[in-house]
Amino acid sequence: MASTVKYVRVPPNSANMEAARKRVFEFFKTACRSIPTFMDIYVLDDVVKPSQLRSTVASEIRKNAHVTEPKMPSI
Repeated sequence: MASTVKYVRVPPNSANMEAARKRVFEFFKTACRSIPTFMDIYVLDDVVKPSQLRSTVASEIRKNAHVTEPKMPSI
């Protein structure tokens, strides 16, 4: 089985909100594309459906929809 999981490096902060928004959408697409692999690796078929995982990722992203400053201090 070929692994499709990408190793993601943490990039520097976005310069503006447009760049930050683009990065969020790219993260969401990458996360959604990786769900089938995670389902296989952790044998989650009996526990959760892929659509539920996509929903959870989307809801976690929406929790930060109020952010207006792309250069948030790192924690």
